[in-house]
This record gives sequence, C-alpha cells and structure tokens, in this order.
Amino acid sequence: MATKHKETVNLDALIPRDDVEAKKPKASKGVIQVTELAIGKHFYGLLRKPLFQRETNDWDVDNVVSLVNSFRNGHLIPAVILWSADGSTFVIDGAHRLSVFVAWVNDDYGDGVISQAFFKHQIPKSQVNSARKCRDQIKARGLEYAELQRLTLLPSRTPEQLAWSTNIAQPIETQWVLGDAGVALQSFLDINQRSVEIDPTERYMIVERKAPTIIAARALVGAGRGHAYWGSFDEKYVAEIERYAKNIYDAIFEPEGAQPHTHTELQPAGMAQTANGLRMALELVNIVTAMKTGTIGMEPDTDGSQTSRVLAKVWGVIKYVAGNEPASLSLHPAVYFWGTTGNHRPSMFLAVVSFIQELVQKDELVEFTLHRAKLEEFLVGKNAPGQQILSRYGGWKRSLEPIQKLLRQIFEGLKSGKTEMEILDIISTAIGSVGSNGETARSDAWKETRSAARIKASLNSAQRCAICKARLVLVHASDDHIQRRADGGNSGHDNAQLTHHYCNHGFKEHFSQEKKPVPEIVLQI
Repeated sequence: MATKHKETVNLDALIPRDDVEAKKPKASKGVIQVTELAIGKHFYGLLRKPLFQRETNDWDVDNVVSLVNSFRNGHLIPAVILWSADGSTFVIDGAHRLSVFVAWVNDDYGDGVISQAFFKHQIPKSQVNSARKCRDQIKARGLEYAELQRLTLLPSRTPEQLAWSTNIAQPIETQWVLGDAGVALQSFLDINQRSVEIDPTERYMIVERKAPTIIAARALVGAGRGHAYWGSFDEKYVAEIERYAKNIYDAIFEPEGAQPHTHTELQPAGMAQTANGLRMALELVNIVTAMKTGTIGMEPDTDGSQTSRVLAKVWGVIKYVAGNEPASLSLHPAVYFWGTTGNHRPSMFLAVVSFIQELVQKDELVEFTLHRAKLEEFLVGKNAPGQQILSRYGGWKRSLEPIQKLLRQIFEGLKSGKTEMEILDIISTAIGSVGSNGETARSDAWKETRSAARIKASLNSAQRCAICKARLVLVHASDDHIQRRADGGNSGHDNAQLTHHYCNHGFKEHFSQEKKPVPEIVLQI
C-alpha cells in the first residue's frame, strides 16, 4: 500500500510535557491572552502538555496560517480545554491550536529558539523547510505578530488596521476540567474520540505509555531527540537509550526527507516524520522482541534498564540490515523496501528484519551471502512475488508472515540447488498465479512516473558488490583490499574493490579463519 507523505509543521517543542500522575488538582479559571504566550511570560512558563498528549506535529502549513488569519480577522476560535495542578496548566484539548499561537508569538514554527533547544540543535531538514514555508506565508499575508503589534504605534490606522488591533487583543477562550489526573486523561480520550478518532496505535501507546517497548519506539523514531520520555531514568540508561536510538534512526530513517520522485537513495523504513513513522517504530520493536502488538497491562520501566535492553536488541538486528557497521548487509532499499511506483512497503521492511534476525540466530549469514544476489533477482524480477503477496493480503502485519515464508522458500530453494522455475513453482503455489506486479494506478500519475523512473535507474545503475555480486548502495560501501594487507596485499588501485560491509568484514573473514579461499560467486542475469 502507498504511504502518502504529508508535509507538516512540527510544533511539538513549543509546549513542554509533564506527567499528570500524582499531581494535585486545583480549581482554576480564566482566558488566555496571546501576549502571555511569549517566552519569559508567567503564563507560558506554567503551560504543559500531559505525557499522554499526542505529538503536536500533524498540521500542515495551510492549517497553521489559516488559524492565525482567522484570529487576526476576529473569527470564532474553539475554546482550549485546560486542567490546573501543582502550579502547572495542562492542555487537555487544543494543543495544536495553542501551539500555533505560541509559534506565532515567538516566531518559532519548528526551527526557532525553543525548537532548537528541544531537538538538541539537530532539526531534520524537512522540518526546517516546513518552518520556512510557514514563515514565508505568514509574512506574505501580513500576519506577522511583531508587525501587527506595531499597529498600535501608528499615528493613524485604517479601519482594517483598527479591526486587526482589536482582534489580536481578544483572549483565547478556555474551558477547565475539574477532577484528578484520571479525570484529565479520560477527558482527553473522550474529547478526541468524539472528534477525530484516535488512531488505535496512538491510543495503545497512550494507555501503555510507561512500558519499555513504548518508550523505546518513541525514542528511536525521534533519534533520541525531542521530549525525553526516558528523561527521569538513571543517567547511565538515558545515555544508552539515546545512543541506541540515534544509531537505529540513522540506519533506517536516513536520509531524512528523501522521497522517491526526487531521490534515488531512500530510507529502509520510510520517513520517520509521517503518520506511519511511530507505528513503524512500534511494530519494529515488537517484532524484534517478540512482543504481541496490543498487549495490555505491561510492567512499567522504572529505571530505564528495560528500555535500554529493548533498544539494544533492536540495534542488534538493525545493524545487520542497514547502515555502516562492519556487520551491515546494507540491503538495497529499492530491492527490498520500496515498490516500483514509489510507495514504501512497511510489510516488506518488517518481514525482512524478521528474516535477517532469523538468519543471525541460525548462523546463516555466510550461506545467505552465497545466494543473496540470486535471491534479490527474484524480488525485483518481472514476477515480483513480494508485491503479489502485498496485493493479496494487504499491508503492514497482514502480509508479514507470508513474506517471511516467501523469503525462506526462495533461500531454501537456492541452497538446495533448485532452478528458477522450480522455485517459482513452489512460491506460486502459496501466492497464486504470478504475473502482474500488482501496482495500481493512483491519482498523482506524474509523481508516480517520476518515482518509478528513479527507482528503476537506482536498480539498473547500481554498483554490485565485488564479493557477493548483489546490488550495492555506494554511500554504504566498504573499501576492501582484494588481497588482505595481512596476507601481503598493497594499497594500490589494482588491489581495491567496493563491497558490502558484511561481505568484507564477516563473509571474507569467515573463510580466512577457516583458511579457505573466498568462494567466487557468479551471477548470470
């Protein structure tokens, strides 16, 4: 299934998060003046989002600009629902609206002073681009907060300017929740279920928010940046969590912002900053740890040790799938993870991760390397069995087991010396007649055409590993001495070749330790 990328404005930094549990509620009332949302103002200093609030990163540029425009023009703005406890004011509903006003007042649309500190000065390029577009539109439409504030300094104002001055001085209406932290959480769930229904994954992650798998998924999808759900853990584990999260993110979500209609280098897991990013992170964690998605009542992590172990286990598999570690197979995204019309395939990614995990556990990586190039030709050939499965079973976990079985059947067939036709007969029994690749036409035909052209070019022009003969992503290539320096090899051009990291450091080393020559792999296409 296609993953449509929505370009959003990330405002998650603008209202800090805090845990509502054990907080003592306090009856409160009042409205919000936008002037009180500036950095250094008392009200802004009290403002918090509960930990169960979703990330404030789902509005696009038009949503943000439209709200500011409506406020300036005096249109009705729905009330923000708040809850007061222990000296903090928690936003129960309306976090996006209130964050837009904070962004507007402080000129921070995801790349300003507040955001820079929140994201540890490592803001994704796509987020910076969205912030710039938002700021440009705000300026183009005469909506800049600083400029509107200066209207009162003019010796004379037009009727329109007078109206604008009056409107931006109007408060943001509020409603206040009365009750304890449980009432605040239930109010959030009830409100959001009545309007735009909460995604089942989001709801599950809210309910089980203290479980190590949930915290691990949040950490890795943000590369250890943003709100530190793990921040209260022991310092040792905080450092481990952030290190593992960054390593995993860099391996599967880089390059950030790359899209198939404009780039040939793509991310194994798709783009992190999309609606599917967090779900992908959670499914990945659950698959590697053999945790069933939807498990209720998990034990909370109290010190960070469990979350660190979860991420260590995920990294222990991912370092074989992608990236630049010595163990990396550097699987080509266009071969394994992206469809021919430019759609990322979550099922393929998750199934391949599970398949590689099994290869590692069974010590089959050397055998896999011997047959890897031929296996990949099955995946990208005219029969496209992986896409056949996706078309039959659907996306995400519905296709996970059939794709795992497919990969194992191809691998076992190659190991036993079966011919291509014999292997095709075996797998076609499971997935039906093999023919069309199953890609369906969609509305944005030209974008898909461009995506298909780049993916085809990426496959056809790809350098091949000098050892295993499978396709090679050049940015993840390993520089290898054909004859090892330990065996007398020199560092000249005639003794250099590009390989996968595992082929160089694992496969080649295996035969060296066995005191056997590296097998010459021949691929006939």
